[in-house]
Amino acid sequence: MRIALFSECYRPIVNGVVVSVSTFAGELRKLGHEVHIIAPAYPGYRDDEPNVHRLPSICLPTTPRYPLAIPYTGGRLRPVFEQHLPDIIHAQHPFTTGREGRRWARRLKRPLVFTYHTLIRQYAHYIPLPQPLVRAAAVRVSRGFSNSADHVIVPTESVGELLRSYGVHRPITAIPTGVDLDLIRRRPGLPRRESMGIPRDVPLIAYSGRIALEKNLELLVRAVGRLVHAGSDVHAILIGGGPWEGECRRLLRTEGISDRVHMPGFLPREDLFDWLAEADLFCFTSLTDTQGVAVLEAMALGCPPVAVRSGAVEDVIRDGIDGVLVDADLEAWSHSQRTLVGDSARRRELAGGARLRTEDGTAGRMAQKLTHVYEQLLGG
Repeated sequence: MRIALFSECYRPIVNGVVVSVSTFAGELRKLGHEVHIIAPAYPGYRDDEPNVHRLPSICLPTTPRYPLAIPYTGGRLRPVFEQHLPDIIHAQHPFTTGREGRRWARRLKRPLVFTYHTLIRQYAHYIPLPQPLVRAAAVRVSRGFSNSADHVIVPTESVGELLRSYGVHRPITAIPTGVDLDLIRRRPGLPRRESMGIPRDVPLIAYSGRIALEKNLELLVRAVGRLVHAGSDVHAILIGGGPWEGECRRLLRTEGISDRVHMPGFLPREDLFDWLAEADLFCFTSLTDTQGVAVLEAMALGCPPVAVRSGAVEDVIRDGIDGVLVDADLEAWSHSQRTLVGDSARRRELAGGARLRTEDGTAGRMAQKLTHVYEQLLGG
């Protein structure tokens, strides 16, 4: 079948949504489907991937790294769809690009699928307006767009329950992104620690993702500070970038651990996988993520996760079997970090469970589940 994926962001941006879109696109193509990706144009970037179509965009001063598609410019897609009439239109966001996808679904009389990737209400702090109004608007947008779709995909069951509480009455199916084990197996396998002066024999804590306020990284940094000041010879690496990067560096200086916590910025995924393979512990403090693709990738590489207890990761991590779930409390978090950093046997045990866990949730299997949803909507 022919599938059109409408996303508010795509390469070269690196975030959970982009990873999800690119992973599903690749797996659907492996299954023999024709996939087209529609996303805002990124200044100066040229696609080397087939069937990526860019909408005219503008860069706002508040979000220069995230170009915004200019509304009602989707007419440029007419020649694309005349040649490649989609069977399914799948929106990844409820905003400008997603709404363009919805317009095309109605115009072409095609089923509209919508994936609810982001807990929009938790990102209200980015809008400089009264927060109660912004959060209420986020719920209305989430409910309204979800109810306009023929089927809603969510990464975890807990997100589906949240949408039901908002008043969403459309069919909802939980399909996480899954892990691309082929991509992980193709990683270079190069030693990485020496490039940042990290000794081979010291415990290494890793985080990957956006460096943003909603990721709750202050908890992670302060806990690492406690470990260091208690005499632990531990290092940490925070892989990624984002709007909280400057504040994070200031916090590292305040804690006196700038020489122990390394921030290399965004890395190619192959390099990221090598770092995760060398790390002893993956720490994930976010309370807003809907699935935590980064957690699954770390688990696949045998890096056991410690994560803040939240609906998303509780659907992924089995506490004490393939990872550890901890309350978002500095004392509890510090205790868990200290215990695992000092217990290599326990880490190996969790790492084995983590690898087995990801075998059940490969990207290929998740793409098959998504294909089944498409086929149901097409009556097959």
